[in-house]
Amino acid sequence: MTDEELSDVLKILGDEHSRKILQETMKRSMSADELSDACNISPQSVYRRTDKLSSYGLLDTEMEYDEDGHHFQTYTADPTQIVISISEENADVTISKRERMADRFSEFINQVRDQ
Repeated sequence: MTDEELSDVLKILGDEHSRKILQETMKRSMSADELSDACNISPQSVYRRTDKLSSYGLLDTEMEYDEDGHHFQTYTADPTQIVISISEENADVTISKRERMADRFSEFINQVRDQ
């Protein structure tokens, strides 16, 4: 992770609304409108923060459809652990994600296919 990326991640995690988005989406997947209500911030602020959080792998996005066929994105926090390490030589942020069953199944199928 570059110094600029590290600084950006720390800034994101230092933002109260970004942390609230992570906390809410750890409970369940939520749309931007739901996050706007739950976090008491504007939809524009939600989108700015979800874009940043997603770019660093802190949020997963998924397209969903309502009964009328309209589509919208939902967000789910995926990190199981965020570790900030600082030493004399450098500083770093490590984001650990839980392995999802679908990913494990895909990996298994790929291994079987390769044999």
